[in-house]
Amino acid sequence: MIEFNATFIIAMLSFVVFIMIMNAIFYQPVLNIIRKREEYINSNYEESTKNDKTAKDLDESRNTQINATQAKCRKDFYTAVNKLQENSAGKIKEAKENNKTIIQTEKDRLLKEEMELQQKLQGSVVEDLANSITEKLLNNNQVQVKQ
Repeated sequence: MIEFNATFIIAMLSFVVFIMIMNAIFYQPVLNIIRKREEYINSNYEESTKNDKTAKDLDESRNTQINATQAKCRKDFYTAVNKLQENSAGKIKEAKENNKTIIQTEKDRLLKEEMELQQKLQGSVVEDLANSITEKLLNNNQVQVKQ
């Protein structure tokens, strides 16, 4: 069986003293280092979680601002396009009316010129015809007189 003698008690006391010395020299500093490391890791984790939340909030805010700016730009663009289309439609209509007026004026002027030319031509045709007839008559008379 198990004997309990002085050697056993001395070994036990040596072991307890060894544990106390190890606790003071080795375990306590190592546990302090582990605790500090855990505190450092936990504080970094909390800070990173806070920073991650802040980054997400900033990203959402940026996306909201981008979408609002894009919507405003689209609205401004369509408004400007509509104004330009209205202006161009008005200018096209005005140009068509001006062109119609100019065309009508030119038509009237050309008709007037045509009438004047026809009158001149009629007068000159009649005159040429009269001259031609007169020449023929005179030529006929001169030919008869010579014979």
